[in-house]
Amino acid sequence: MTEPVRRVPWRQSLLYRLYESLTRNDPVTPADLIFVMAGRMERKRYGLDLYRAGLAPRLLLSIGRFEISKMGTLDFAETPRLVAERDRTPPDQRHFFCEIAAAGTRIEKARLPRWNTYGELLGLRAYLDRHPAARILIVSTAVHLRRTALAFQRIFRGLPIEAHFCPVPPELSSVGREAWWTRRYDRRFVLKETGKLAGYSAILKLPDWMVRRVMRLRE
Repeated sequence: MTEPVRRVPWRQSLLYRLYESLTRNDPVTPADLIFVMAGRMERKRYGLDLYRAGLAPRLLLSIGRFEISKMGTLDFAETPRLVAERDRTPPDQRHFFCEIAAAGTRIEKARLPRWNTYGELLGLRAYLDRHPAARILIVSTAVHLRRTALAFQRIFRGLPIEAHFCPVPPELSSVGREAWWTRRYDRRFVLKETGKLAGYSAILKLPDWMVRRVMRLRE
């Protein structure tokens, strides 16, 4: 005798659909570069896992000012060097791009025009102008990736760069899909991301000069 199919109540179904509307889950395929968005240490842990698995010959970590002291919790040999770079850098410039490759590790100030997702991707575009890659895996929290992809498409439009957006797996992520609305931390994160995605969707339809003004980008 087969068990009856359990149906998800319609309210829960809508909440799951809201969560999924914020995500991207592209195939993890070989690339020229893995780029890990700043903000959460599990993103860097997963990026390191992908790099060590041979998915790309280069790994670029975007490291925010409050993440630097936490890099020692990872198997990251360059933590002392990164801390030294932080200590000699003014606080409002303490965002770094750290590229790991077989030839060694490069650390440089990211010089972001704004400390947000849009500014971080502008920083990535400037970096790729100097250190090109044609195929990129972009790693972040699942519910951050739809907005990341939207900004990427605007910033990199017309360029021959292919991007795949790869979420941190559920077992590593600090934000979970299952019953997310029952946990205060997850609920706050998902609802904030919903508002930010709506804002980006509207702003990124504007002309470039208006986008720069609304985003309050620095030169």
